[in-house]
Amino acid sequence: MTGPLAPTPTLELLRAAAELCGPAAQRLFAVLAQDYPASLERRPGQLLRAADASAADLDGLLAAAGVASTDDLRQLAAREVGLRLAEPDLRFTSREPQSEPRERSALRRMITAEEGNLRRTLADLQANGALEVAAAALLRARRRWVLGDLKSAGYASLLTSDLTSSMRDVFLVQPATGAAVNAISDAHADDALVVFSFRNYSRLTVDVAREFHALGASVIALTDSYTSPVCSFASHVLAVDTRSESPHHSPTAVAAAAHVLAALAAAGAKGAARRSRRRAELFRSLGSYGLGRPASGATAGTLGDVGADPGLPGPAGDAPGT
Repeated sequence: MTGPLAPTPTLELLRAAAELCGPAAQRLFAVLAQDYPASLERRPGQLLRAADASAADLDGLLAAAGVASTDDLRQLAAREVGLRLAEPDLRFTSREPQSEPRERSALRRMITAEEGNLRRTLADLQANGALEVAAAALLRARRRWVLGDLKSAGYASLLTSDLTSSMRDVFLVQPATGAAVNAISDAHADDALVVFSFRNYSRLTVDVAREFHALGASVIALTDSYTSPVCSFASHVLAVDTRSESPHHSPTAVAAAAHVLAALAAAGAKGAARRSRRRAELFRSLGSYGLGRPASGATAGTLGDVGADPGLPGPAGDAPGT
C-alpha cells in the first residue's frame, strides 16, 4: 500500500469517538489515521506503544465507536476500501467434537466453561495488545515484584517461578503486612509489580498496588474486570475471564495468562536461555531433579546425591518449575 487513503465513514467514527474518550484515545486515533487502513495490519501492542496508550484505552475507543475488537475494525475497513488487509496475528480456533451427547454432564459443562474462559481471555489479550505491553514493562524494570493474596498466592508463586528461570531480581512478596512493608520500603520507581486481584478483592493487594503506583513503579494487574479496585493503580491491566460452574472463580485462564506473560518476558530477556540451562544444571547437581537417582557422575556423600543433605535451603520463588 503506497499511502493513506481518503477519510472513510469508519475513520470519521473513530475520530468522533476519540474526541469523547480523551487524550489517550486521541493519540491512538492519530496513530491509526497516519497510514489508515494499513495501520490495522500492525499488532495492537505496536499501536499502543506508538500512541503511549494502554489496552484499556484501545478497548474504550473501539467500544465508543461501536466496534467489538481490532479484528472487527480491520474487516470493516477492508470492506470499505475494497482491499484485503493482512492479519497481524494468528487467530485462536476451536473445533467442536464430531458428536455430542444430547444432555451434557456436569463435567462436560465444566470443561466447556473452562475452554471458553481460556479461549476468550487469550484472544482478548492478544487482540488488545495487553500481554505484549506488560511483558515489555517487565523487561524494562530494574526489579520485579509479584504479589497475590488468599487464593491468588498460588498464582503469584507460579509466576515468580517462571520469571526467575529467565531473569534476575524477581521477588515474591508474601501476603503479610510485614513482608509488604519491606517490599514497599525497598521498591524504586524503575521497578515493576505484578499483582493478582480477584473477587473478593484483597485489601492488602490493593494497598500495595497503590503504594507502588505512588512511587512511580509500573503496576501490572491480572484481574477479572476493568472496574476492579486495583485498576485505579495499575499501569497495565490484563483482564481475565474467571467465570466458573463452581462457587469459586476459575483459575484456568489466570494461570494461562500469567504463563504467557512470563514466556513473552523470557523471549525478550538477554541471556534467558543461558540462565535457564545453568539453573537446570545446578538443580541437577544439588539433587533436586531425578527423584531417587544421583546426578550423573556423583557418588554417595556428594551434593549430587539426593539424600546427601535434605536440609539444603531454597529461597522463595526459586523452586524449579516442574
